[in-house]
Amino acid sequence: MANIQERRDKSGKLISYSVRVHRGRGPDGKQLKPWTATFEVSPTWTEKSARKKAEAFAATFEKECREGITTDSRQKFGPYCEYVIKLKEERGAKHSTISSYKDLAARITPAIGHIRLKDLRPDHLNDLYTELAQDGQNKKTGGKLSAKSILEHHRLISAVLEQAAKEGLVPFNVASRATLPKAERKEVNYFQPEQVAAIREALELEPLKWKTLVHMLLITGARRGEILGLKWPEVDFDRKQIHICNNILYRSDRGIYEDTPKSLFKIF
Repeated sequence: MANIQERRDKSGKLISYSVRVHRGRGPDGKQLKPWTATFEVSPTWTEKSARKKAEAFAATFEKECREGITTDSRQKFGPYCEYVIKLKEERGAKHSTISSYKDLAARITPAIGHIRLKDLRPDHLNDLYTELAQDGQNKKTGGKLSAKSILEHHRLISAVLEQAAKEGLVPFNVASRATLPKAERKEVNYFQPEQVAAIREALELEPLKWKTLVHMLLITGARRGEILGLKWPEVDFDRKQIHICNNILYRSDRGIYEDTPKSLFKIF
């Protein structure tokens, strides 16, 4: 049942009611912030009449909260985005994924972080995506971000708003109504047989470890970190199989570290 508390001014006059609806606990077991609303009292109402009206408002507000058609009037996108990233980290998301989310949030938060979740509109997101496509957004080149990079920003925003919808903070994911840039399809570039032959010929003058490493990259198609993470127990000489189950990665905030690959597989 909704909790109703009176709010009075310094003279003791009733001016409003604070309405709170209990939300229970989140996936992490922590108490969620309650849904809140304010019911303003008209100066012409008696206190008895104001109380009845506030109780009726609270009952409707609670019903809307339970049915997921109301919103938290105070939660802003920036702090909630931090909460969602932290939640994903606690649920086992890879360090590289979390680091990427934080890099994306560094661009997103200055643009829409101050906007309340309930007030966020598709045009806010469209303006952000247009801004990201302008020169100066790419920190490395000083140019604009690619459509692929802009879509990565959109996917994080969508994930944050999807979580907000699950928790009843917004009625739907407004990111689904944004207009997205068209991803560019690039032609796959791969070595031709004569190029592979030239590489193998050049390797004959190199130490065995480099010959082995490059041959593994050419033959398996595995990622560089997956080859570097290969250990003897994962090499099955009898069955002529290699098990790819480790990945060597680097992040500036962590240095070189070992993780699992995106998918486990065998190479025959």
